[in-house]
Amino acid sequence: MAIQAQLYSENIGFPLCGSQDWIDNGCGGAFNQFCFGGLQQKPSLQQLQQLQQFQQLQNQQQTLLAASSFKNNDNNNNRDSVMSSSNLVEKQRHDIDQFIRSQNERLGLLLQEQRKQLVAVLVKKIESKASVLLRQKDEEIAKATNKTMELEILLRKLEFESQAWQRVAQENEAMVMSLNNTLEQLREQASCCFNNGVDDAESCCEVNGEEGIETEENRGGFTGHVFEQGQETTVKSMVCKCCNSRSSCVLFLPCRHLCSCKDCEAFLDSCPICRTPKKAIIEAIIS
Repeated sequence: MAIQAQLYSENIGFPLCGSQDWIDNGCGGAFNQFCFGGLQQKPSLQQLQQLQQFQQLQNQQQTLLAASSFKNNDNNNNRDSVMSSSNLVEKQRHDIDQFIRSQNERLGLLLQEQRKQLVAVLVKKIESKASVLLRQKDEEIAKATNKTMELEILLRKLEFESQAWQRVAQENEAMVMSLNNTLEQLREQASCCFNNGVDDAESCCEVNGEEGIETEENRGGFTGHVFEQGQETTVKSMVCKCCNSRSSCVLFLPCRHLCSCKDCEAFLDSCPICRTPKKAIIEAIIS
């Protein structure tokens, strides 16, 4: 700052106030004479002009010194302000970076939490739908299992019924054979009775006269009587054992007794001959 002021004063061409050259040239003496010896004599017009010039120069020098000092202060202030501004900018940049990092971390955490929530919601929805589907499938499996069990039960029932019908058919076949044998035996008995009567009549043919005629009549009567007895026995065996009026046409199972008519069978729970509980019946058609 002092160097700039000295250079500036040298460029102007005037020394600073109080320099030895300026005093030797008489200006300083005039100033001293004016300042201290003003009471002795009045200054001349030339001296006043010189004084004014001196004051102007002095004011200019003070102004220049103040300006240079102000400029230096401004430069220092500017330098300090620039440094403080750079520090402030650096600090603000650091704060901004730190804020951005913190916001990024916070945003990352929020996104991660939101992602977890979305995944949890999706998992719940999928689990609910899956549970509904699994429940439906379980119900379908249960229905299919019940249907399978019902079909198995029905199949076993049909097998039992088939076996029962086979047994009934076998029993019916055996009963039919027994009935046929019984009928054959009844026919043989009836034919035997008839043949015995005829033989007895022929054995009496050699008797003469009235005795022979009486004998033949007696034998004929005996033969008819025997045949009637056989027929009566057969009819009695075929009569219903409940009403004793209608012929038997219903065969009881499992005892295989032909002993009831169709009307009485509806009121019977067991065979009227052997008292065996009735399980089934067969209607026999006898001509």
